[in-house]
Amino acid sequence: MVFWNEIDRMMIDWSQFGKEEGRWKYKLGSGPLRFQVPRSKCTWGVSSYKSFQIDISDPKFIEWWKELESQLCPQEPFSSNIKNGTLRIKIDDATYIFDENSKQVSPVIEEGLFKGQDLSCLIDIESNYFFKGTWGLTVRAYQVKYYGSPPPEIPEEDVPTFKKGVCAFI
Repeated sequence: MVFWNEIDRMMIDWSQFGKEEGRWKYKLGSGPLRFQVPRSKCTWGVSSYKSFQIDISDPKFIEWWKELESQLCPQEPFSSNIKNGTLRIKIDDATYIFDENSKQVSPVIEEGLFKGQDLSCLIDIESNYFFKGTWGLTVRAYQVKYYGSPPPEIPEEDVPTFKKGVCAFI
C-alpha cells in the first residue's frame, strides 16, 4: 500500500463515468486514489453522520493535504476535511476493519466506535461534492486498524457477507 508521502500528485487523474459522474484515480495502478495516512488518535469516535475524526499532528502531512485538496478541488467556497489538526473520514459497512493483530473484525458501525483509540487508516478520495453551496472532497475509510480494546462485534448471524479483506497496512 502507498503511504501518503509516496503519492506522486502528477499521477492523479479524473475518470469520467457519465455526464456528471466521475472518480479520482491513481494512475500507477489504475485504481482508486487510495493511501495510508499517519497513525493517529480518534478522540470522539464515529459520529451520527457515519464519520470520524483523527488527530494528526504532523505539520508536513497537514501542508501536503492542503496542497492535495487545492489540486483536486480548486472550486470556492471549499470545505476542507482537515480542520484544527483533525482529519474527517467517512465510514460505512463496506469499510474493512482489523484489530491490532491484523485480524478482520465486524464491529457495529455506531456512534462512539473507536473513541479514544489509535487508528491506522487507508483512505479513498473518491470524488468532489457540492452541498449547500460549498465544495468538498469525499474521503472514505477503505480499511481501519485499531489498537486497543476491541469494539463490540455484530452477532454472527447479522454479519453482512462481505468478501474478506487483506490487511494492507504498512
